[in-house]
Amino acid sequence: MHFVHRWNGEYFGWFHDDALYTKDGRHIGYRRQHKVFALDGRYLGEVKNHRLITRIAKLGSTSIRGVPMLRTIGTTVNPANEQPFDMPDGFDDFPPPETL
Repeated sequence: MHFVHRWNGEYFGWFHDDALYTKDGRHIGYRRQHKVFALDGRYLGEVKNHRLITRIAKLGSTSIRGVPMLRTIGTTVNPANEQPFDMPDGFDDFPPPETL
C-alpha cells in the first residue's frame, strides 16, 4: 500500500499495486506507468513527485477499461495533509475523491 496525496496536499487514498483507492476504500481507477485512469478508461491525471495532478491537455483522452475490485475497508491510518505544491502551467489539481 502506497499512500497518495493530491497536488494541493490533501490526502486522497492509496495505490495497491496499480489500483487506486480513495481514502474511504473505493476502487476508482488504475495506474498505467505514471498516468491514472478511471475504471471506465477516462484519463484522470498522473503521478508526479509522488502526488496526483491532472494535465489539462490530456483531459478527454482514454485508455482501456479497468475491472472494478471489491471495495476495501478504509484504512485506519489517516495520513495528514501535506503542504501544497505550486501548480505548474498546463495542470490542474486531481479531482477530489468525493467527486469520483
